[in-house]
Amino acid sequence: MSGKDDFGVNENTRPEEAVRIAMDREQKAREFYLTCARIVGDPGVKKMFEFLAREEGKHFELLEREHDRFISGEN
Repeated sequence: MSGKDDFGVNENTRPEEAVRIAMDREQKAREFYLTCARIVGDPGVKKMFEFLAREEGKHFELLEREHDRFISGEN
C-alpha cells in the first residue's frame, strides 16, 4: 500500500494517530445515530438508534481508555 486507503490509515500511520481516527469516527457515528433518533417517527426505530448511539459511546470510551493506557502511558 502506498497511500492512505478509505479508512485513512496505512502501514505508515502511527498507532496514536490510528486510535485518534478511530475515536473520531466513533464520535461521528454516535452523533449520526442520535440525529437519526431525533428525526424518526417510529418508536421502535428510535429506540434502535438510541441503542446504537450508546454502543458507539462505549466504543469511544474503550478507545480512549486504551489510548490513555498504552499510548499516553497512564496506568
